[in-house]
Amino acid sequence: MRNFSGVIWGLVFIVLGAALLLDRLNYIEFDLGNFLGTWWPLVLIIIGVGMILDRPYHKRDKQL
Repeated sequence: MRNFSGVIWGLVFIVLGAALLLDRLNYIEFDLGNFLGTWWPLVLIIIGVGMILDRPYHKRDKQL
């Protein structure tokens, strides 16, 4: 899980790109401004989870 944040960002860009493409092809109606205005806190949550899961944890580095 060393590169978990890279996987998350990759998935975010794939989903966002697919939504924008489907909007351009008139399959769905997608307003990026409205989406970001509503769901921007989710970006902060994704970044935080990615930072937590990407952090290496070694027991031997832990000193008492």
